[in-house]
Amino acid sequence: MPDLNRTSRRLILRDHVDAAAIRAFTDNAGWTFLGDIDRDPDRGVFYEAKWDTDTGGSVHYIVDEFADVPYMVVSNDAPDVAEETLSRIEDGLAVWTLDEMLDDCYVHVYPAGWAKSLLRLGAGAPVHAVDSVVSHVVFSSEHDDAAVRRAAIWAMVYTAWPEFEEPLVRLARTDSDAQVAREAQLALEQLAESGVIEP
Repeated sequence: MPDLNRTSRRLILRDHVDAAAIRAFTDNAGWTFLGDIDRDPDRGVFYEAKWDTDTGGSVHYIVDEFADVPYMVVSNDAPDVAEETLSRIEDGLAVWTLDEMLDDCYVHVYPAGWAKSLLRLGAGAPVHAVDSVVSHVVFSSEHDDAAVRRAAIWAMVYTAWPEFEEPLVRLARTDSDAQVAREAQLALEQLAESGVIEP
C-alpha cells in the first residue's frame, strides 16, 4: 500500500537512472550516505537509501514496488530548503515532470499501460491538488476495465488529496466489481487514518 507520510513531492525517476547515476549525483552534491533498508515484501517495506544533505535535512531514494516506480523525496523542516533540494535533484537526474506524466496517461489505450501510467501519476503528483490530475484520475475511475479503476483508486491514495473523497465513496458504494468496491473502501479508510479526510 502507498505510504502517505511523504515529506515532499515525490520525484519519479526515469527508468534509465541507475544506482551508479544516483551515487555519482549524491557524491557530487556532497551528501553523506547514512545507510539503506532492504526491501521486505512480506511487511510491505520498500528498498530505501538515505543521505544527509548538510542543510538540516535528508534525501531518500525509494523503490516503490506497489506503484512500480523509483522516486526521491526530501525531508527538511524548512520548506524553501526542501524545495531547493528537490530542484537540485530535478536538475541533476532524469525525472518525470507532471506534464510528462499526464501526457503519458493519454497515450495508453490498453488497460495495463493505462493502469501503470495512473499509478506513476498518483505517486508523482504534487502535494496540493491540480485540476488536470483530478480530472484524469476521476475519468479513469469510470473506465470499463476493473484494473484501470483499481489503479485510479490507488492513484487517488498516493496523491493524498481530499478532492478524491467523493469519487472513492462512489466506487465503494456502487462499483459492479466487488474487489474494486472493497479497495475503494480500504482507500477511504487509509485516507481517514492519515487525516486527509474526515473518518
